[in-house]
Amino acid sequence: MAIYKNDFVDIDLETGTVFRSFMNRSIGEGDIKGDRFGVRVLRNKQEVDLTGVSVSGFFTRANGTTVEITGSTYTFRTGSKCGVILPASCYAVEGNFTLAIKLTVGGVTITARIVDGTVDNTVIGSIVDPGSTIPSLADYEALVTRAEAAATKLESFNITETLIEGTRYRIGVQDAT
Repeated sequence: MAIYKNDFVDIDLETGTVFRSFMNRSIGEGDIKGDRFGVRVLRNKQEVDLTGVSVSGFFTRANGTTVEITGSTYTFRTGSKCGVILPASCYAVEGNFTLAIKLTVGGVTITARIVDGTVDNTVIGSIVDPGSTIPSLADYEALVTRAEAAATKLESFNITETLIEGTRYRIGVQDAT
């Protein structure tokens, strides 16, 4: 039996507006997959088949970091309904949050819904953040550059081992350049 809470709204693509709501309830710090936020997509009050549409969420936490919500574990799509399931990292920081749900198909991405709410402290002590923030492309490129430079440097080392006694060895490392 699933015990998650659902929060769905109808959006009509003909209105041209993003549905924004302010939750009149809180979600609990330390929860895991406890809340599903989503939309039922309509056009002229008729349900829209979402076959081929991908769903993603962007959960901005009180500390300013953003958790990207993607993949079949945390997103869903059935008929005209779709949405996101909050991972543990969304519940790790107490305070206000903003969740944006985006739909993508055929190279077009729209923000279908924005939810503003609060994560309330429901645990004693601090939560270890199980998630991560979205790194910038510049951060990623810098990390790759450093890793490539380190790999090139390691190729220039000569490593030797000399048996001292039993299972004890002396390891020698020498820069060959």
